[in-house]
Amino acid sequence: MTVVPRGPEAVESQAAVPPRDRAKAVPVNAASHAKDATANAVAAGRGLLRSRLAGRIAKLADKTSSQTKQATKDGLARAAEYGRGNVLPEIERTGAKLKEHARPERMKQDYREFLHWLHARVLDPPKEQLFFSPTKDPLPLSGLTIAGANRAHGHDYRPTPCQLFEWALAGVDYDLSKLTFVDYGAGKGRVMLLASEHPFAAVAGVEFAEELHDNAEMNIAQYPRSRMLCRNVECVLEDASQVGTPDGEAVHYFFNPFSREIFAEVLNNIVVSYRHKPRRLYLILVDPVATDLVEASGVFARAELPAHERLKVRLLSPYDVAVYRSLA
Repeated sequence: MTVVPRGPEAVESQAAVPPRDRAKAVPVNAASHAKDATANAVAAGRGLLRSRLAGRIAKLADKTSSQTKQATKDGLARAAEYGRGNVLPEIERTGAKLKEHARPERMKQDYREFLHWLHARVLDPPKEQLFFSPTKDPLPLSGLTIAGANRAHGHDYRPTPCQLFEWALAGVDYDLSKLTFVDYGAGKGRVMLLASEHPFAAVAGVEFAEELHDNAEMNIAQYPRSRMLCRNVECVLEDASQVGTPDGEAVHYFFNPFSREIFAEVLNNIVVSYRHKPRRLYLILVDPVATDLVEASGVFARAELPAHERLKVRLLSPYDVAVYRSLA
């Protein structure tokens, strides 16, 4: 057995540390090593936990991503199917409607419908409230009692817009007190009573539907006399083709009340009367259908409305207006 002698440094070191202190140094080193081992174990555990948690999160993210992609794919497929089945047809229908309403003929029709609404709901009511029997609503001839044999040639009742009557009457450039006003197809008397607010010599109306004639009579009887500058107002129940024309100067008013054939007969009566006694006569045609007959008569020439009224008719009237004056 070989004994290695201790060096003087070792001897001195051991000699420098008291025996009691050397006894204490051993437990302190052991505790330090144990503490380090524990810390290392905890750190390793935390690292393992983090690793496992990160793995689970990664798996969950992959699963969520997969489900999201599938849901998105399914949603897009359903959206595309819904679009093909519902959205695209609706877009096509809307486009077709816009295209239809953009046609000049349809735009003109829509604007005319708006003008009807404007007159009926905004411009006419102040006058309409003056009538005892309402005049604002159209009425078909079916079911009405007709005088004469020309039911098939009559047209349904339509009220003349009140403002339109005033615009058309502005085409009469003559002393109204020398004229008799005659309304062919007087209906419920609206135009007759509007005319009575002007200083005509007389106002007459011709109506062949008994019920409409009765309404006109009631309205004439109940109309406020304070508004009537002409109180010589009368409506007769008769077929217009069977009624003679006034002998004096007159305004003949037609709101397209009957067919072209009946209008030709009535116009012929007026022309014959004029040729027998030339005088100042006017024709006011609202929504006219036979202006060619008037122009071919050789008795009447077209009269222009004043500029303001002509503009109003052009922009705000739902019907065309033609005014003619006799050559005398």
